[in-house]
Amino acid sequence: MERLLNPTAAPTAADLAETLDAPQTAAIQKLAAELGHNPHKIYQWVHDHVFFFPSYGSVQGAQDTLDKQSGNAFDQASLLIALLRSARIPARYVYGTVEMPAAQVMNWVGGVETPDAAQQLLGQGGIPNTALVAGGTVQAFRIEHVWVEAYLDYHPDRGAKHVGGQTPGDAWVAMDPSFKQYTFTPGMDLPTAVPFDAQGFLERAQRGATVNEAEGWVRNLNQARIEQDLRAYQQRLDTYLKAQKNGQATVGDVLGTQTATIDPLPYLAGTLPYTVKTTATRFSELPATLRHQFRYRIYLDAHSRRIEATPLLEFQAPTVSLAGKKLTLAWVAASAADQRAIEALLPKPHADGSPIQPSELPTSLPASLRLKPQLRVEGEVKAEGPGLSVGAEPVGAGAFTTYAHLNDWDETVEALVAGQQTALGLSIQGISAAQLKTLKDRMDQTKATLERAQAAPESQRPAILKDLTGENLTGDLLTATIWGYFANHAVLGALSQPQARMIDRPGLSYGLFHLHAQPIKLYGTLTTRVEFKGLNMDIGHLRSIRWSKANDPTAWVTYNRLRGQQASALEHATPEAFWIDRTQCRYTDENGHVINPNLPDCPQAVSAVKAIAIAARQGQKIFTITSKNAAVALPQLTVSRTVAAEIRNAVTTGKEVTVHEKPINAYGFNGTGYILVDPETGACPLHTSLTGGLDMEIRR
Repeated sequence: MERLLNPTAAPTAADLAETLDAPQTAAIQKLAAELGHNPHKIYQWVHDHVFFFPSYGSVQGAQDTLDKQSGNAFDQASLLIALLRSARIPARYVYGTVEMPAAQVMNWVGGVETPDAAQQLLGQGGIPNTALVAGGTVQAFRIEHVWVEAYLDYHPDRGAKHVGGQTPGDAWVAMDPSFKQYTFTPGMDLPTAVPFDAQGFLERAQRGATVNEAEGWVRNLNQARIEQDLRAYQQRLDTYLKAQKNGQATVGDVLGTQTATIDPLPYLAGTLPYTVKTTATRFSELPATLRHQFRYRIYLDAHSRRIEATPLLEFQAPTVSLAGKKLTLAWVAASAADQRAIEALLPKPHADGSPIQPSELPTSLPASLRLKPQLRVEGEVKAEGPGLSVGAEPVGAGAFTTYAHLNDWDETVEALVAGQQTALGLSIQGISAAQLKTLKDRMDQTKATLERAQAAPESQRPAILKDLTGENLTGDLLTATIWGYFANHAVLGALSQPQARMIDRPGLSYGLFHLHAQPIKLYGTLTTRVEFKGLNMDIGHLRSIRWSKANDPTAWVTYNRLRGQQASALEHATPEAFWIDRTQCRYTDENGHVINPNLPDCPQAVSAVKAIAIAARQGQKIFTITSKNAAVALPQLTVSRTVAAEIRNAVTTGKEVTVHEKPINAYGFNGTGYILVDPETGACPLHTSLTGGLDMEIRR
């Protein structure tokens, strides 16, 4: 509970207690012990090892901050408090307003070049701040901030000899692990060292192509030359990198490094590295009003959501309780009769004891069955809705609280299908290596259990498999894929931002990865059954904290366009990497060589950018539609009414749309890929309307 504290009050049991934000996990207790339960060493470790993330409010909590070694001021305070309390040292939060020199803030948020750029990042992260101007320039920032006080034996050794649980304290000592200065080492200047002739590339790509600027389309770009030029540049880049430092160049050499300035003092300073203007509150536990939340609702249909009808299912929890956790949306039998009907559809055990083959499993479910949705966290049911007919199409609405206002919601809406098993992947300011390892270890254990059961006699298999559920199988596999998407997206950001001179941090994001169920309808209206068609990825809520180091809005727009293209490409590349075994099929590698030529073609996923690329190879017109050419371009499109309406609405609101003229039919898909770009921001929502509005699908 929130407790406002007197600045000189003696510590109480609450100042040593575990909290949601500052749990005393095994990993935190281990680190506290390794640091000798010494408050000075504990403070130094957090200060020197955990990078600052420019956002506001409790987002990750102590354990996830330790796992990522990155966090905002609240999360770093939580980690420091969790470590101190694990060492039996009383500690508490302090919230107030501080004044920091502008140059230090510019360094702190990532090494930006202007105060305006620093304020952009602070604002995007929701950190309340005011720029203080003197002589026409920003001299300092006044910021609402959080730090820590610990009750220590401060006189005369200033905490250097304090051992938690053994040494009595005599004073509350202020410390702030989050505010620090960094040393930035530039990486390689690849655009100068390995220049790319963009104008020549464009001219060669357009040789033989037809370009109609008035109608906004191009056809028959020289795809072979495009691929040849890109491969040649990649080879030049590889050759250059391999020649650096005798072939021993590190990632840091290429991209540059950011290292925290090590705190050199042999004791605790006892003062903060900035001016405290006001101290508002002290508390032993962060109040709920300072915690970010995630919410997921399911409505009967889009109309029910619009009128704010009571949702069929509602789940809400602080993000600190969900960071690194698996969330799944399962559809289970709504009644005992439905369960019996499902069991009747499953294949019976073979008389000879041979295993049931995947081909024997049902590929569809009748609409007469009723299923109810369950939202699960790490396999535990947290929310449940009423039964719906198989193939019903409710609407899901997921939301995070916003960085700027913790009582406001940033919501994304997506179509669902009753019967479609789903991983609801959260990226709480990124994906940690620790959560990926935990998931991998569990999947390895599941694999070992399945192999042990397969090798055992039939009579022993039920006992071996008794604890294995769909959560261990489907839930983990789907979650691994969606987490892999977010991890890959962050890696591409880390690779892209140095050359673009950008700051790019993953924000609060989520996406869905489904075992796709497609409703089959009689006369286009009455659902009779659902068929399981493969896999479907929908990344509708992708957020970031991103700005140009030089405070260049044009560079920011260009970079946003690039990252939008990358985000779409990952919607097909990530599932292909997770679900397709290329040793068992034929494909073409990055050098244009056909691998495994005697095997069947590999299955392929289709995203928006891939759909457009396929259409271009087929010789279709590729349109770039704006309000200037919409009147002549839109009538030339052969797309569904839904897609046409969305494109028309986007153009009307000033957006730029890239789309191909008619549906593609490739790799078992039939539909349209299109990209909506806001010219003012470069933001790129990417869409693929394939077999009922899918963003990505792999057919089996």
